[in-house]
Amino acid sequence: MKRNAVLLAMLCLLTLAGCAQSAQKPTASPEPTQPASFTMAPQTIAPTEPPEPTPAPPPTSVAAPTKGQVLAARDKALEGMTEDQTDRLYTVITGANDWWERQYFYEDIFAFLEDPNDPAWNYFDETGQINVQWSYTGDEYDLEDIARIREEEGLSWTGFCEKYGTEDTLSQLLVNNEYDADGFIGILRDIQSTVQNDDLKNDLQALIDKTAQARDTHDMNAANDIFKTVHDMDYYLLRYGPEDMAEEVEDTSFVQKYFGMLTIYR
Repeated sequence: MKRNAVLLAMLCLLTLAGCAQSAQKPTASPEPTQPASFTMAPQTIAPTEPPEPTPAPPPTSVAAPTKGQVLAARDKALEGMTEDQTDRLYTVITGANDWWERQYFYEDIFAFLEDPNDPAWNYFDETGQINVQWSYTGDEYDLEDIARIREEEGLSWTGFCEKYGTEDTLSQLLVNNEYDADGFIGILRDIQSTVQNDDLKNDLQALIDKTAQARDTHDMNAANDIFKTVHDMDYYLLRYGPEDMAEEVEDTSFVQKYFGMLTIYR
C-alpha cells in the first residue's frame, strides 16, 4: 500500500482540509522559516489501496478556553522569555502541529501507527532518507482475494506486501526525515531551558516524555497524545485558533476542539 507523505520539518519534530498555518504570531510574527518538524520529499505516490479508517482522536468534553483565558495564560506562560525565545517556541510548536494535522487528515497516520512494526514508525526512529511505507503496486490483482488472505493470515496491508510482493510489484516510498524522536526531544529540551513558567515547562516535559514513550514502545496512544498536545499548545496558548484561523479555513470545527492537554488551565 502506498500513501502520500510530504514532510516539512515532526514529530518536529510535523494545509489540511481545514487548517492552514498562516495566522499572526501573538507578539510579532517571525520571519518565514521552515517549521522545526519532520521534512518530507516534495514528490509523493498515491496509494493503490487506502489504509483502514483512521481512528479519530478521542472526543473530549473539556470546554475550550475563551479568548480572554488564552491571552491571560499566554502572558503568564511566556513571562521572562525573550522575543527570540518565544519566536523559537512558536515556530517549533506551530510547525509540529502543522505536520501532525497534515499527517492526520491526508496521510491516515494513525492507521499505520496502530501497527508497532509499520514503517511509519521510522519517523520516530531514523533521520535522512527513510522508508515510511511498503506499497503493493501491481495493476492486476484481486482485492477481495487479498482481503481474504489478510484476514486468514492476520496480515496488515504492509505485512501482505512484504510477504507476497515481488520486485515488480513492491516499491518503497522514501521521504526525507530531518528530525527523529531524539532530535525533536533535543529541541524541546533546549526550548524548555528558556522557559520560566512551571506550567509551560511541565507541558513541554509531557511532550518530551510522550515522544520518548512513542519511540521506545511504538504505542499509537503516545503518538496521539503528542498530536493533541501540540494542537492545544498552538491553538489555545500561542494563538487563539478559533479567531486567528477563521480567515484561513472553511471549517473551524477542528480548530475549535480543545483536548484538555495543557496544565495551565487546570
